[in-house]
Amino acid sequence: MYDYLIQMVHLAKEGETQGVFFWFSAYTMLILLLSLIMQIRASTWPGVRGEMLDERIREFGFAFAPSEKDYRVNVEYRYTVDGKEYTGKRLSPWIFVTNNNAAFILRKQMEGIQKLGGPAVKVFYNPKNPAKSFLILPGRTGMVITALLAVTLPFFYWLKYYG
Repeated sequence: MYDYLIQMVHLAKEGETQGVFFWFSAYTMLILLLSLIMQIRASTWPGVRGEMLDERIREFGFAFAPSEKDYRVNVEYRYTVDGKEYTGKRLSPWIFVTNNNAAFILRKQMEGIQKLGGPAVKVFYNPKNPAKSFLILPGRTGMVITALLAVTLPFFYWLKYYG
């Protein structure tokens, strides 16, 4: 195995497709597996009642034409854990940035916020670090997609060079 990794390092240094594809696949798989671990952990976070302070879709970046403008969700909420007050700004583990034509995705994502009446919302927080929170927990579908994406490039690498 060690010899194979060294061989891939040399191929990548020489700009050979196999070496570059191998390391790109390995890096992508590592990042996606770390994301999957974070999603699994976050899916068990406890929830508390919080107060929504700001909830909107805002322009992100700069463009002249409306179809070229990017948009993202902006949220701000306040919640209390063990008598200490926190302010959160994360909607979910996934940050979506869309253009004007796909802004409906952001509106659909915002529907996942659990509203408790008036400005009250359910806030999910990390019990080990209550300052980290989300309004929407990761779901099974997102975790399955992340897991599938994690193995897709290594699978195609194997298929191209050994299949």
